[in-house]
Amino acid sequence: MTLLRRSFLIGLAAAAASAPRRAWAETATAPFAVQAEIVARILPYDRGFPDKARNQVAFLLLSKAGNADSASAAQQMKKALLDIGNVRDRPIYVDRADYTTPAELTAACRARQINVVYVSSGLAREVAAIRGALADSGVLTVAAVETYVPLGVVLGVDVANGKPRMSIHLAQARSQGIDFPSSILRLARIY
Repeated sequence: MTLLRRSFLIGLAAAAASAPRRAWAETATAPFAVQAEIVARILPYDRGFPDKARNQVAFLLLSKAGNADSASAAQQMKKALLDIGNVRDRPIYVDRADYTTPAELTAACRARQINVVYVSSGLAREVAAIRGALADSGVLTVAAVETYVPLGVVLGVDVANGKPRMSIHLAQARSQGIDFPSSILRLARIY
């Protein structure tokens, strides 16, 4: 085996060994401005929206403690939401928190009268607990990473062929008390 071929094979093996780490990295599946715009547009279609968001629309952006990418995604979503400013005639209020436990999430949503929980990147392993904590809450969950939708986040956004595309976990939407009309469901990929 020539030295050049051997060096190439060693380099190829090193690249392959590092690939799984990159595959586990989670990034937002749509630009934050697109995610924020879609959430702001779809939220009023929830049949319970007028009763849930009387004076303002409160968002809680969850991130993973100690994960800089997760915190950055939450911060970018915060900016995108504040740039929109309103959902219909109601001002947007944004708060951030690191996810800790289901009980603390439930308590925070009640105390802060949260309407939407944004599940930032880095929280795939916590989606099941978040899903359980928000059952019967009337709170819409939105995924930074579309692959969280089949795991139980209600709404996700990705980009396909240059166009934004919504995904909705219908059973979880019903579990959380989110009721979108069929006109919205026809526009989404349903899980």
